Amino acid sequence: MKKSIKTLALLLACLMMFNLVACSQVQDFFSLEHSSRHSSKKNDDDDDDEKPKKTKETEETEETEETTETEGTTDISETSGETETSESVAAPQSYDFDLVPLTYPDHAYTYDEIHPKKANGTLEGTEAVDLLNEVEQEVLQEFIGNSYVDLVILYDDPEALGYTLPEPSWGEVDLSDESRIEELQFYNDELAKLYTINRDSLETDDQIFYDKIVYDLEEYAYVNQFSVFNYFTTSLNPLIGPQCDLLFMLEIFTFDDIQEAEDYIILVRDTERYFGDLCTFEEMRAVYGYASSPEIYEQIAESFDALVEQKDDCFLYDSFVKRVSDIKGISQEDIDRLVADHEDAMQNSFFTGFVDCASRMRALKSFEGTDKGLCEMEYGDQYYEWLYRSKSNADYTIDEGIKLIEDRFSANMDLMNSIVEGGITWYTEYLAHDYSKGDTKANLDFLSVAILDDFDELPAHDYALMDVPEAMQENFSPAAYLGYHLDKMDDNLIITNKSNIDDTFGITCAHEGYPGHMYQSIYSRSICSHPYMYICDSTAYAEGWATYVENFSFRYFAENEDAAALIKIDNELNVLLMARMDIGIHYEAWTLEDCANWASDLLGYQLSTDALSSTYYLLVSDPTYAVKYGIGFLLTNSIFDNAVERHPDVDIQIIHMAYLNCQPATFNQIDARIDDFIAAAS
Repeated sequence: MKKSIKTLALLLACLMMFNLVACSQVQDFFSLEHSSRHSSKKNDDDDDDEKPKKTKETEETEETEETTETEGTTDISETSGETETSESVAAPQSYDFDLVPLTYPDHAYTYDEIHPKKANGTLEGTEAVDLLNEVEQEVLQEFIGNSYVDLVILYDDPEALGYTLPEPSWGEVDLSDESRIEELQFYNDELAKLYTINRDSLETDDQIFYDKIVYDLEEYAYVNQFSVFNYFTTSLNPLIGPQCDLLFMLEIFTFDDIQEAEDYIILVRDTERYFGDLCTFEEMRAVYGYASSPEIYEQIAESFDALVEQKDDCFLYDSFVKRVSDIKGISQEDIDRLVADHEDAMQNSFFTGFVDCASRMRALKSFEGTDKGLCEMEYGDQYYEWLYRSKSNADYTIDEGIKLIEDRFSANMDLMNSIVEGGITWYTEYLAHDYSKGDTKANLDFLSVAILDDFDELPAHDYALMDVPEAMQENFSPAAYLGYHLDKMDDNLIITNKSNIDDTFGITCAHEGYPGHMYQSIYSRSICSHPYMYICDSTAYAEGWATYVENFSFRYFAENEDAAALIKIDNELNVLLMARMDIGIHYEAWTLEDCANWASDLLGYQLSTDALSSTYYLLVSDPTYAVKYGIGFLLTNSIFDNAVERHPDVDIQIIHMAYLNCQPATFNQIDARIDDFIAAAS
């Protein structure tokens, strides 16, 4: 079956007075949370998230399809649902593609329908473990095994792990009903196998994997049931779409021989075809009636313009020369040939393709789509509920998420007032703090030692550092982490934006490096016997950990605890405000004015709509973008707070490692297991 590569990095946009914050990791480049088959943001991590619009009432028809029900399996075969014709909107210009009727949910699915209660299977012992491993291999083959880019970046030696590299390509943008139904059947077939296993008979490591993969496949089966879910959001988000991270992805390709360099050049040339297909998908969205606003299309076009501006001065030219020259035994003649072929591909295919993409996106402005939340679109509320659950990595309701955010706001305000009323010993450090030890390497060297009283030492590993090119600094976060070649421990890359280095840069390095993303990624790979667990972990899990340990790491730099506490509150406001507005827009139909008024009431001074407009457009175009960060952090923090309360005499290092030893599961699954791991280590 055709699979698409989803290549997203997560560059969290900012409120007007807050710093741009965010980071990237491997599942952000590969959207391995398989909600649809078209390229999007990933990585999720996805790795999945984008933008809704519906410009006109569509003609509805009823279409009844046979429902297949298998005892003990998720009832997610092609079920009865409403369908619409493609006559949603009159296209301002003609397009050379045919649209088929979309399929819609016929009711709002409950959690128990998506995750049905079922009797334990009967398969035990070696047969159960063998079947579990077989399902893992089949799922990973489905998710990554047919993608050249996934395999080459995720593994240093994919063939050694049993994968056969396909021809160099970015993958297919395949949204056909045939592909969707085939994928849906795959999920249900794999679930049927898993349901035969006696889960309670498995060892702990296998139980952890079993619970996570069953949960994930049930979610994927649900969302792939309805084709409309593919069209609510854009695949080319102007801040986190695949075009935003493309250059950095290409930078990490390495060449062991001439063939790999030639394959890379084929991939560079294929970029024009692939992004052209993504533009076709965007045109289909608009004709179906889900056009984004002219403002969003202009921003997408400008993201392509930014790529075109680097046509004559892109860092990949010099990087390619170095990578080719490092091939063992290569002749100068082959170097010259490959360099010439690469330059031709970049100049006459790669960058010229982006010129066409920008033009096609600007043409879509004529649809005059409007920006609004998913809840204002027919069936959009059901999609947002699924998206919220998927991206928050937990089966907590949206209302419970709102309460988490509001409770944290209240706790932070109470703490801030208590500190301020308690004296001014914090004042000097708060205004003139310098929580950094120098450049990126200096901070990482410091942190790698400083954290050892609170976190275990990692296995032997290495990392590389890279600076964001000047031309890309304006729209890039202060730093980003990318773990790739996951069959090794040495291929870790931390990217630094020198223009965004500030007085808490050491805390940023803690978030990205030790004990943040890089630490968690390496540790997870060292303990997980099932690669699925670290290849398909969620952004909320990763960002929840990184934000928790970022806050924890203030103690390594600060001298005054109260000053550090106030700065942590400042940092949290960014994440919490955006998460609450994300929910407000897509769950409660908040407008830009509603967001500004809510934030103004909370902060105690008036914010203008102009000040929040860029944030609003980001959140509208990428539902749950901020939920992944905000709810991910709050749920992670809650697990630690509750564990410390239950085990007041246990060293925090034991609690930290017990959390990680639960592996990158859902937050509910981690919360249910952490006490057992604490007890085992105490």
